Amino acid sequence: MMRRLLNIRLSFFYPIVFIAFLLILTHIKRVTLTSGQLTLFSVNSFLYAYYLGPILGAQKARVDDLSNTVRSENMVMLDILAQAHLLPAADRKALKTRVAAYLDSIIGNPDVGAENEHYDALLQFLTQEKYRSNSTMGTILARFTKTQENRDKISLQLARRMFSHEWMVLLVLFMITIYFIVQVDYGKSLLFTVIAALLCTGLSLLIFILAKYATLTHKQAKQIWKPLEKLRASHFTDIA
Repeated sequence: MMRRLLNIRLSFFYPIVFIAFLLILTHIKRVTLTSGQLTLFSVNSFLYAYYLGPILGAQKARVDDLSNTVRSENMVMLDILAQAHLLPAADRKALKTRVAAYLDSIIGNPDVGAENEHYDALLQFLTQEKYRSNSTMGTILARFTKTQENRDKISLQLARRMFSHEWMVLLVLFMITIYFIVQVDYGKSLLFTVIAALLCTGLSLLIFILAKYATLTHKQAKQIWKPLEKLRASHFTDIA
């Protein structure tokens, strides 16, 4: 259920939340806050911004790092495929068959790690006795060993999820902030009511965006594996 909600586009989510808050603000009985309550509101708002900013930035950086590492892996694979054209047809096909199996094992795999059986199989293939004096295979082997570092980086970034206590603190601060905004008496001004609804909607969208980044359901996160997927689809038709 939660996964389906997170797959909702922000452009669809925004008007629904805005209308919901606008209805709440036009029907709820609001109060004039005391100086002590306003101080509490200010402290909570500061803590919310202070806590949310770094977490949201870290999750966005996580997605960016994942994208950069996958692109680095893609460049290594392209280099290997370019070198493969220098090999005899039989050796090239055997190599590409193993590379294809390796790519299938990492693309979209949330459990990708430095250890990979298809990587080991490729190493065994590349280090066969008959290829010891083959300079092209030596170059491919040197390029391919870089993929282990890439997989390790991908594994580390995938593991950088938000902890439950971080969500707990963040949601408490968020709900208190929304409560104060909804409770403040803006008089009978429609403009301030609309502004308050927009503010509540914006704060809600920030939480929604954070959840999308944290669960890798954000549009940017969904593009992470695209380079390798395109590579897999376009460069291995000759071994199908």
